[in-house]
Amino acid sequence: MRIEQALLTVKTRVVILSLIVAWALSFLTIPQTVWLDWMGFILLFWTVYQPSRISYVLAFGLGILMDVQQAGVLGQHALMYVWLVFAMGLVAQRLQYSSVLMHALAATGLMFVAQLLRALGHLVFTGETVSLAPMAWILLGVAGWLFLAWLIARGAESRTVGSWLAD
Repeated sequence: MRIEQALLTVKTRVVILSLIVAWALSFLTIPQTVWLDWMGFILLFWTVYQPSRISYVLAFGLGILMDVQQAGVLGQHALMYVWLVFAMGLVAQRLQYSSVLMHALAATGLMFVAQLLRALGHLVFTGETVSLAPMAWILLGVAGWLFLAWLIARGAESRTVGSWLAD
């Protein structure tokens, strides 16, 4: 079974669990800009492989949760996540027959643009500049995307874990 096929048959509980793990990883941030936005990447991941389970309302709600958790500007993550889900929805149709690596690269590009827009918004509204050097952490998203895809595909092929992961 190809990785893409395994990811198309994932159950809702796996999507929810991965969102919870991404939220838990967001507590590991040192400053807000020095660590990868795992919640954004997980939303993009499931927007590609399970688009019916990721909605704008969910992205907005998770964004508000992230803003409150990180004591950021209310609506900053919410707007970014809704934009990411929308943009990935447009791109995912064109990447439908591409490999998982191409999906990861497209998501990394979208996350980079979103972080640039976030830095620009921060500059416009607060007048403070944000260092763009820590944005190199976004490259970790490619490895994270590939690892998550591999992990779920291997789990779906397993007899013991497969019944919990896939339909």
